[in-house]
Amino acid sequence: MKKMRIALASMLVAAGITATAGAANFTNCADRLKDVGLFQGTNQGYQLDKAPTRAEASAMLVRLLGKEAEAEKLTYTAPFTDLKGWEKPYVQYLYDNGLANGMSETAYNPTGKCSAQMYTTFLLRALGYSDAKGDFTYAKALDFGEQVGLVDDVNCSTKNFLRDNVVAMSLTALDTDVKGSDSILLDKLVADGAVDKTKAASLGAFFADADTFNTAAKNTSAESKMAMDMNIKASVKLGTTKLLDMSMPMTVKTDMNLKELDKSVMAFGGKLNMTIDPSLANGGDTSISQDINYYFTNGTYYMDMGAQGKYKMAMSFDDVLNGMEISAMNSSVPVSAIESITKGNGGMTVKYNMNSVFSSDLFDELLGGMLDGVSIKTRDMNVTAKAVNGMLTDTAISGTVDITAEGETISATLNATAKVTATGDAVKITLPTDLDSYVDLPTEIN
Repeated sequence: MKKMRIALASMLVAAGITATAGAANFTNCADRLKDVGLFQGTNQGYQLDKAPTRAEASAMLVRLLGKEAEAEKLTYTAPFTDLKGWEKPYVQYLYDNGLANGMSETAYNPTGKCSAQMYTTFLLRALGYSDAKGDFTYAKALDFGEQVGLVDDVNCSTKNFLRDNVVAMSLTALDTDVKGSDSILLDKLVADGAVDKTKAASLGAFFADADTFNTAAKNTSAESKMAMDMNIKASVKLGTTKLLDMSMPMTVKTDMNLKELDKSVMAFGGKLNMTIDPSLANGGDTSISQDINYYFTNGTYYMDMGAQGKYKMAMSFDDVLNGMEISAMNSSVPVSAIESITKGNGGMTVKYNMNSVFSSDLFDELLGGMLDGVSIKTRDMNVTAKAVNGMLTDTAISGTVDITAEGETISATLNATAKVTATGDAVKITLPTDLDSYVDLPTEIN
């Protein structure tokens, strides 16, 4: 968790960018589930932006238990009188096996909304855990789901739980160990004959490649000392009017102290290049090129702003990051977010969807109430990352951020690249000798 927080905070410090978004898009998860016969969608498509119903969740549980064929042979005798034809076999199986209850003796409420807590409970049961036998409690299902690797900050939204989350969590469940074994649920379903072995082969290979990539991500994250060459580019528009173009090539060096974050040391050095629309320049220069040199040490952030002066401000990573109530999340990329994995040239390249991250509860907790009255949405936010010899080497981020306030929308198209150039003792950070001369950041600049 602390590693994830550090990465987010470092990103904010380096780029000065935060964002959140609307619904995620886990179409990739729905496609993979459909390929192995575990998700069908509706006659109107996947409808991932709709809330799941209790009946739909019940059908998914039966499929993930590997019992759909058995359920379809059952005669409906359950006492619920509010079910349609397609719903009855699934509810009958769950009723017979004590896996689902109605809202009353005669009402199942099949069209009622399924919550994140309810669906997590269903998936835990599919993984062999029993709330009836004390493995977990319904009230703590989300917490327990997180412990076993089923629930994460990306695939599950407790505030706006959608069919999108259903497919993301279901795919995650297939790659989660079944209780009391070292086999994932997908392997169990194949062994039980519920999923065709040939159809499952591609998904199994995808899970294996994702594990290899995430091992590389963890290896890289474990390096407290790292140097990277980065370049952040942005083009900003107000409506259809371009306001500015910006590029910021820089070198980033970090030496993180994970026990006492405020004793970490970071250095950002490079150049800010900007072309501004004349209407914003107020008669001044429309082209700006300025060296940037920022540093962090001993709980203080130092900014060498060239001709504008040298400033400092207190910035406690310990206070800020420890104040974020973010559930445990390591440096790995959830399988639900991964869109594609390609291999070649001695490594692998993974593309994943950042919309699913920006739309998650994680960013709601990060931003809190800082953006009252401001709507921030992301479009086409994608990341590609390359792993070679068990380490991440190159990362690229692209997408658009739309910021709307008082009826006007500013859109920023972003492209950022990062290449790891050194790790470990090869990373040397030299701080300026005149940090004592930096003055407190004025209010009008802060």
